[in-house]
Amino acid sequence: AEDGIGLPEQILDQSNFQSAAKSYFVFIQFDFIWSLNYFAMIILNFLEKPLWCTNYSTDSCNDRDYYFLGQLPYLTGEESLIYEGISLFILVIHTFFPISYEGYCLYWKSLLNRLKVALLLIWVADILVYALYLSPVGFDYLPFRIAPYIRVVFFMLNFRELRATIFILAGILGTYLNVLALGLLFLLFSSWLAYVMFEDTQQGKTVFTSYGTTLYQMFVLFTTSNNPDVWIPAYKASRWFCLFFVLYILLGVYFITNLILAVVYDSFKDQLAKQVSVMDSTRRQILEKAFNLIDKHNRGFLDEEQCIRLFKELNKYRTLPEISREEFHLIFDELDDSHDFKIDLNEFFYLCNAIALKFPKEERESCFEYFPSVYNSPCSKKLKGFVQSPMFGYIISSILILNLFAVIVETTLDIENNSAQKVWQEVEFVFGWIYVLEMALKIYSFGFENYWRDGQNRFDFMVTWIIVIGETLTFVDPQGLTFLSNGEWIRYLLLARMLRLIRLLMYIKHYRAFIATFITLIPSLMPYLGTIFCILCIFCSLGVQIFGGLVNAGNASLDGTDLSDDDYLLFNFNDYPNGMVTLFNLLVMGNWQAWMQSYKELTGTAWSLTYFVSFYLITVLLLLNLIVAFVLEAFFAEMDLKSLDNFEEQDKEVQGGNDRRRSVGGRLYLALSGVEASSRASSTNNNAALGAILNQQFIIQLGLFTALPMIVENSLAHGFLQAIWDFLTMQLQLSSVFYTFSMGTRAHYFGRTTLHGGAKYRTTGRGFVVEPKGFAENYRLCS
Repeated sequence: AEDGIGLPEQILDQSNFQSAAKSYFVFIQFDFIWSLNYFAMIILNFLEKPLWCTNYSTDSCNDRDYYFLGQLPYLTGEESLIYEGISLFILVIHTFFPISYEGYCLYWKSLLNRLKVALLLIWVADILVYALYLSPVGFDYLPFRIAPYIRVVFFMLNFRELRATIFILAGILGTYLNVLALGLLFLLFSSWLAYVMFEDTQQGKTVFTSYGTTLYQMFVLFTTSNNPDVWIPAYKASRWFCLFFVLYILLGVYFITNLILAVVYDSFKDQLAKQVSVMDSTRRQILEKAFNLIDKHNRGFLDEEQCIRLFKELNKYRTLPEISREEFHLIFDELDDSHDFKIDLNEFFYLCNAIALKFPKEERESCFEYFPSVYNSPCSKKLKGFVQSPMFGYIISSILILNLFAVIVETTLDIENNSAQKVWQEVEFVFGWIYVLEMALKIYSFGFENYWRDGQNRFDFMVTWIIVIGETLTFVDPQGLTFLSNGEWIRYLLLARMLRLIRLLMYIKHYRAFIATFITLIPSLMPYLGTIFCILCIFCSLGVQIFGGLVNAGNASLDGTDLSDDDYLLFNFNDYPNGMVTLFNLLVMGNWQAWMQSYKELTGTAWSLTYFVSFYLITVLLLLNLIVAFVLEAFFAEMDLKSLDNFEEQDKEVQGGNDRRRSVGGRLYLALSGVEASSRASSTNNNAALGAILNQQFIIQLGLFTALPMIVENSLAHGFLQAIWDFLTMQLQLSSVFYTFSMGTRAHYFGRTTLHGGAKYRTTGRGFVVEPKGFAENYRLCS
């Protein structure tokens, strides 16, 4: 119900449910092996010897310096075949095992299962061809293999988060292609205009020699990679020619690319809303069936004993957070919104949320309580009070800052080979024992079990003891046990301990929200980064297949290319590791036209440009914009949650701490923020929602870079002051239109989602969000 992974809900209605459940539980016991096998399949791509090696000579890939190869070892053909055969065998078991609990009919109804089986058959055929190629009686030439692509596809299909990202991309693709066509028209027209304008100039004779060349150069200029090199001849001829290129860059970089980002962002929000809606509907259906299974007597509710038995059973499943016995009653109370000691279906729908809640733990009795005369003495109480006070934390933070200064000085002296380094090493040794004292005081004051609950304390405990033991061994016996007393990794641990200084930023109110949001976003961002990694793997396999072996010390065509002139020869597609590093450089747009132009010259055909252009369109314009869209949406959602928490705290203070209530299906709270405040205060002062909307509309309507060409054109015709006046007049004329349209759009999405039913809404500082408080279900439906 929570993550969409488990028995299909159709099985819950079947008579063989219990036997199917047993088979499923056997299946998930091997989840670690299934996941490990998928990662092993990706690793195989990095270890395989490229096929092009046999095209030159038998031992060509053994001369790594000649072909500028990576440093990872290569598997021989036989080793690679055995490795791949084992992975394929495990994959076959993982693919067909679900038949044991789903049944043939339900299994083959799944499009995902049919796709996996088809890919398996293709992979088996590819392995047979490869085995025949390696055999003595086989053929001598194998142009390409499909297996590297299939491995990546299987990796993407296996992980639900990656599949969800692919579905989002599929939903965005149509709108993205539409705006991409607009950008293509802009590029074609601008290139034609540049070709005609500079036909008889030095720019046309040296750079824009043909329309195809002009189109290529203008496309690279669209990415600003060759700016201003490409228009230097025109600028030398006339300084006025810069206006054309400046306007082109402003329109391309600040309008077209931002327009693409806006389209991707808008489509992303729409697709994410659909996913949340489907997840919510599926969750409710599955929980309803689970409720009916538990409610054997059809009473329409569950009592406390049934719920506690359910919680005990849930502890057997590793995908759920472990529920301690002391939390059983707390979760039941959280679910029992009506306080009648019964859990009805509407309350049961919040089971996943209640289990995910983190209840404050009761303090465990310290082992030192067995010595009350000492532990509860006045001096001991004063010591414990001091350690538990904020002042103790401030002192430790100050020591950390001094320790950071000592580490910086010691590292600098080490680089300079200064003998004073030993003195600072002794200072660091003293700091290490200060942290041991801090750890001992905390354990004494809080008790070890309470101390160990905090993840920060566990980190400090491990790092402190490793550093102290390593430093002590270094001083006692510098020549012995070199592994434990290695100064280099001890220094890295010292720097890791300095990460505790990040906690100082948590004391600053303005930084606290940003840091907490950043930490929260990292796990949610992984599926999108994983998707980019998989796309890079596919392009890398294609690049090795097309360009493998072209960059070598004996290729005379390399002389004069950008790869040779810029010393980029190590960044090539001769093997998989180098190819991935090269694609990363292309992804971040680091002088990327050097590879595009060089491989065009090495292959002798302009068709090689399609590889790099398609990579740019898919990864840079689409995937990176998708990540930007996700970060924006996630950040806004997290900030709204914090605004909601602050609002609830203030509301509790005003209302005397009334209990929080849940809303159930179709029950609406005031969703647009500011309504409650305005009804009580009848004032628009300090209205955060209205201010956010007006600021947003001001930024959108002002559109400085978008309006700049219009102002320039109008100023050329009527003068600069008149152009500014016309621009301001237009803003005033259209402001009401923009504002009305924006509010109408918000009302439309709000109403559409409300009519869908089943969602729960809470007022926030700027918009409204759907609970529970996971990002995937916290989607901000009204921006």
